[in-house]
Amino acid sequence: MAGRQTRGRQRIPIQFIESQDDMYATFSKRRLGLYKKASELSTLCGVDIGLIIFSPTGNPYSFFSPGAEAIMERYRNPDQPVSGIPQFIDDHSRTQLVQLNQALDEVLEMKEQIKDREKQLDEADGIRPKGWWEHVPVESLNANQVLTWTTWFENVRTQIRTRKEELRNGAGTSAAPGSTR
Repeated sequence: MAGRQTRGRQRIPIQFIESQDDMYATFSKRRLGLYKKASELSTLCGVDIGLIIFSPTGNPYSFFSPGAEAIMERYRNPDQPVSGIPQFIDDHSRTQLVQLNQALDEVLEMKEQIKDREKQLDEADGIRPKGWWEHVPVESLNANQVLTWTTWFENVRTQIRTRKEELRNGAGTSAAPGSTR
């Protein structure tokens, strides 16, 4: 099943979009892009940002960092220095934002490590010798063969559990690879 082919990232002419479906899709994507840029600007430069956007259907969307109240108060009184409880709340919000960004960075790093590990496992899987059961499509088995395979795999599972318990309990006798016990 092939996925839907897209045109990819292309430069488009900046003009009004006539098709409503295209307009809604573009608005949704661009709105998320604006939020991302505003968040990055706030984090990187330590600035307060407020965005209010109305969709083509008239729905309001907003983004505020650190918060709507602080942004509105600063807009109403731009000459007044920020101090007191609103500043404490702003500082707390900024601290939380920094902590959340650090946690996000850690999660993204873990995700990259997992992807790298999956890639290594896929490469190892491609070069390892395959067992006889991997060469036979499961769909081609009849009922007796399925029962035989099930019994064999359950037997192997039991042997693995037994060996695992032996190793856990300190038994040092090792069987030769590939031999059955």
